Amino acid sequence: MIASTGAKLGIVALFAAFVAMAGLWTLPPLDRDEARFAQATAQMLETGDYITIRFQDRERNKKPAGIYWAQAASVSVFSSVEARSIWAYRIPSVIGVIFAAIFTFLAGRRLYDDETGFIAGLLIASAPLVAAEATIAKTDGVLLALVCAAQYAFIEIYGAHAEGRRQDWRTAISFWIAQGAAVLVKGPIAPMVSVLTGAGVAAADRRAGWTFRMRPFIGLLIVALMVAPWALAINDATDGRFFKDAIGGDMLGKVGEAQEKHAGPPGYHTLLVWVMFWPAAALIGPGLVHIWKDRANWQARFLLAWIAPTWIVFEIAATKLPHYVMPLYPALAIIAAHAVLKDGDRPSLLRRLGAATYGGVGLAASAAIAILPIMLSAGPMTVYCYGLSAAFAIATIYVTALFWRGRARKGSLAAAGLAGLYAWALMGAVLPNLDHLAVSPRLSAALDEAGLHPIRDEAQNIAIAGYSEPSAVFLIGTETALVSGALAGQMFANGEVSVAAVEAREEGPFLDAAGDLARSLAVIDGLNYSNGKPVEITIYVRDQAPL
Repeated sequence: MIASTGAKLGIVALFAAFVAMAGLWTLPPLDRDEARFAQATAQMLETGDYITIRFQDRERNKKPAGIYWAQAASVSVFSSVEARSIWAYRIPSVIGVIFAAIFTFLAGRRLYDDETGFIAGLLIASAPLVAAEATIAKTDGVLLALVCAAQYAFIEIYGAHAEGRRQDWRTAISFWIAQGAAVLVKGPIAPMVSVLTGAGVAAADRRAGWTFRMRPFIGLLIVALMVAPWALAINDATDGRFFKDAIGGDMLGKVGEAQEKHAGPPGYHTLLVWVMFWPAAALIGPGLVHIWKDRANWQARFLLAWIAPTWIVFEIAATKLPHYVMPLYPALAIIAAHAVLKDGDRPSLLRRLGAATYGGVGLAASAAIAILPIMLSAGPMTVYCYGLSAAFAIATIYVTALFWRGRARKGSLAAAGLAGLYAWALMGAVLPNLDHLAVSPRLSAALDEAGLHPIRDEAQNIAIAGYSEPSAVFLIGTETALVSGALAGQMFANGEVSVAAVEAREEGPFLDAAGDLARSLAVIDGLNYSNGKPVEITIYVRDQAPL
């Protein structure tokens, strides 16, 4: 057993970094959200306008500018906007997940002890949902870190009050700084989590004297000073459209109506948590039972208040995506870790049901390593993936047996390690080689090979008809024209573009408008996983275009 607090914290941070970097360099830009975020950041760097958020010529009035600033800083330090290296845009997410694991460790340690924090930090870092968000260039990895930072400060404040101790004023200041940063990244999500947590503990305690320890007047001033300059600037730049669209269209719209077909029934997140938090699947049930029995203690009340109210809100909301409840996963990790250590290595019916759940999810995940390449890759990956799949299946059975026999501590550490290795296998080896899904990267590579790439070869901008995925714009260039087949043909005939990438469904109108000028250069076929539809894109060039 590791004795030093510093050593445990260091291991959690290094392990989180290991898992977070699983797909950093290997995964191509992911449609659609990641590519939209990355392209908007690229346009900030190209134009020097760090106030207005745009995707091509359209305002992107959804999330505040904080994540774009972080990505722009990362690209400026590690790469360049011309390189279109998606990994550089993902660095803030990686760093966010590392700090989320660190603050989960600190929160678990403050609530209980070092060992609870250690196990909780490893579990949160290896959760498949968290590992995936670490390698996606959007808000949620950074938001997770800021929620964890704010909730850790909240724990310090509430705990000091419950225990009758003095509290350092800097703790309250750090709480509000985390809230201000979180608002700049994703609007009101982090404040909502903390407000609902506070409402939960106040209802359970039937008093809320701790609120004065949070120094709310100074704190709200800090948040206002952090957020107001950009808020006023974006309001002026968009004539008020940003807040109308972001609040009325994006945020409130998701509550009453499922946006972009992201619907789900009540219970959606509860069913998915066993998959998305796989390493803790055997521990969540026993942990929740234990924490409910322990609710007379302030630690248990705080964790229940962190989870329950916000979870209910997301279950009620019409729009549902798996990552919406990710800010609640650190509390689940602490609950699971505490149950491991509190109950010891005693098998029970609930633990065995959890073990069976863990094993079922793990075996399905192991099978996916073999099945996905068969379905979605033309490369010779089958034998390699069969072996990798078998190895993970055997490891899953071993960890399941640990949980089944009641060896919860050893099982939790093994489950976290296995999930971390699985992240590398899936995102580092399997997914990047599913060439049927890599439509935009293959299209970009074909243009580059022919010397016709607008960014890399400084060639003329191109038109794309029938395929409008944001990743194509990010990889090929901001001025890429996403148009109909007929309009692409007109642009081609008029000399506005010398290259057009035309999906099969738009090919007839394109050829009718382009006439005899169009000559086929290459064909890119595959599956658009954003909508599940097969695509076949033909690259057409004019006769005078260089080959």
